[in-house]
Amino acid sequence: MSEQTVKKQKSSDIAMKRAARLLAVQAIYQYLEQGGEASKLVTEFLTHRSGMIEDGETMVSPDPILFKTLMVDVIARHEDMHHLVDQNRSVKEGAELSTLEPLLRAILLCGATELTVHLKTDFPVIISDYVDISKAFYQGREPGLVNAVLDSIRKVVRN
Repeated sequence: MSEQTVKKQKSSDIAMKRAARLLAVQAIYQYLEQGGEASKLVTEFLTHRSGMIEDGETMVSPDPILFKTLMVDVIARHEDMHHLVDQNRSVKEGAELSTLEPLLRAILLCGATELTVHLKTDFPVIISDYVDISKAFYQGREPGLVNAVLDSIRKVVRN
């Protein structure tokens, strides 16, 4: 394999992992709003929502393994992660977790779970991707909140 092929493959892997994180946030948002089973949500999102066309371009397909494990892990640990996120929110950052918008809560729950469970993934990658996801949806203080909360959680779960 040429060096250019290796670089392209690595870039594709990174893009697929980012797409999996975004899709997981969307699926967890739906879970928070409507409930459901992890396996059904995984099937629905991988079958009907991955590789969608937006603004005339096909979106990068998500890494299906990362997406599936994130979904299963977030749903299995939902209450613990909710509590972990709540504990690591700064008082000056705003209201209680229960008053956060469901999308922001979904971003934080996915990030907290990945930091806690997926210890082989470098934490700056995880935090950066979830901050970027929050920037796609919010222009205010929310990306800073995501960064602060996930970094605080990282200090707790990853000595």
